[in-house]
Amino acid sequence: MDILNYRWVEEPDAVAITEVTLLSYGQFESVLAPEYWTQMKHSLSDDAKLRELMRTSATLVCEAGNQLAGVLFLTPSGYPAYPCPAEWAYIRRLGVDPRLRGRGIGRRLMEMAIQQARANGEQYLGLHTSTIMPDARHLYEQLGFSIARELAPILGQQYWLYHMLLS
Repeated sequence: MDILNYRWVEEPDAVAITEVTLLSYGQFESVLAPEYWTQMKHSLSDDAKLRELMRTSATLVCEAGNQLAGVLFLTPSGYPAYPCPAEWAYIRRLGVDPRLRGRGIGRRLMEMAIQQARANGEQYLGLHTSTIMPDARHLYEQLGFSIARELAPILGQQYWLYHMLLS
């Protein structure tokens, strides 16, 4: 079993990040209507969107051996993006390679992001998730996030805005 290495990256490999994100979110192809899966896949594959996310966010990755096993983006406050208000830092695109799940990768990425947000002096940390992501929702709630409000459906699914008070 490969040793897991967690690190913040300054010049992330966009191709590897896209690959692990598509692997991670690929589980939703079977539960989303085909047009919504096409939308999600296109959004996750959009290089311009990824580059903008990398420009505004700190990128945290987990490597297992020589492969990318997980990724998470931590965006500081001051970069408002639906549905998080400008005064919140927020987490985007937590993804773990399905072949490596069950090793605590998602939890550790989240813990490191929470720790970094606190070190950065952030007061609130937010994220959004949906009904098709029960494992993620369970993890977020275990870590201390709570539902701030229900959102309008996205991709035909029920979504919630979660938040955590950091200070």
